[in-house]
Amino acid sequence: MSDYFQEILNHSKRASSAMSKLSAEDRSRILMNISGFLLSNKNEILKANQADVERAKSNNISAPMINRLVLTSEKIDQLSRDVEKIAQMQDPLDQTLESWTNATNGLQFTKVSVPIGVIGIIYESRPNVTIDAACLCLRSGNISILRGGSECIETNKKLYECIQDALKDLNFDTHLVCFIQNTDRSFVEELLKAEGDIDVIIPRGGKSLIETISKNSKVPTIKHLEGLCHTFWDEGYDKDKATEVIANAKLRRPEICGATETLLIHSNNSAEDISSVLDNLKSQGCEIIGCSRLKDIYSIDRDATEEDWSTEYLDKKITVKLVDNVEECVEHINKYSSGHTESCLSNNQQSIEYFFQNCKSAILMNNASTQFADGGEFGFGAEIGISTDKLHVRGPVGAKHLTTFKYQVIGNHTTRP
Repeated sequence: MSDYFQEILNHSKRASSAMSKLSAEDRSRILMNISGFLLSNKNEILKANQADVERAKSNNISAPMINRLVLTSEKIDQLSRDVEKIAQMQDPLDQTLESWTNATNGLQFTKVSVPIGVIGIIYESRPNVTIDAACLCLRSGNISILRGGSECIETNKKLYECIQDALKDLNFDTHLVCFIQNTDRSFVEELLKAEGDIDVIIPRGGKSLIETISKNSKVPTIKHLEGLCHTFWDEGYDKDKATEVIANAKLRRPEICGATETLLIHSNNSAEDISSVLDNLKSQGCEIIGCSRLKDIYSIDRDATEEDWSTEYLDKKITVKLVDNVEECVEHINKYSSGHTESCLSNNQQSIEYFFQNCKSAILMNNASTQFADGGEFGFGAEIGISTDKLHVRGPVGAKHLTTFKYQVIGNHTTRP
């Protein structure tokens, strides 16, 4: 283990003791201070971000990746507001989750929420994760160790400075949030081997990064592989409403993990209505990649291959398939989905119930855009990621999901016979 990484672990251990002494009000004050420092340092953040974007372009990084990298004045304002929301949330610690009494011996049991401990966050390209992750960990009483990608290092450094300045301003330990400023990939390997020092790893990035971390980490992980989301347009659902929701699900921000990648259309919808919905997508620059049946009624851009059904484009591309019923729709989703988010556009209660009961993904929606798969939209203030795992949490991961629990047992000179 390198001296630099060992020093970070040492800082995190000492900070854990300091964190345990902070009240909920203390942590709220820190968060409100971070919100303010983001606004007062906006120009410096934007300047650092512009340098990262220019370097990314010169390195021929893909357009979707650059879109994730870019910060604007409006995005920083939104980040600041999100931090305020986290500060104002009910504190997730010391909450009574369950309580009961053993009728035989009178022992009183209480299950209480507590922090997980030290959380390592490994992420690519998304500078907002620096703020979201640090603040959700602060809200939930966890120490965070952040390791961002090289493509946004200057932005991340500036955002981390805001966090440090906010902590210093209130005379709190600056290592409540730790940041690995060296972008060498060896530090990812060190994070993954830090069993006993780090309690959980949360990766945010592309499929290859997530798979590498899942394969090599000795530390438990909370992860999602990718956001291969589906929208099903059932028969009888209004064409104009379908047009609006489908366009939003695909094109509002095609580069995010909640963007719809595959559209499944009930074959009983008219060819005219189907053409209208797809023409709307195409008019906004979206490539239509269709199944063989769709070709018979619509001029697609190219034929869908087997690989297409399993591809997260993060771009203005969508695969489209005609299905004969909700059962065929669900079968397709369960075969190809990454388990992230699926939406059913339908007013047929039987179809909706079948969809909800049989789709295996973490988030299932009815008559709403898949782009609502976001911690802020769920009322969590922000998210540290969207988990497609079944343990320890599924869906958007907010502050309350970054807790575990302990049992408090109270007796009255009680002995066991």
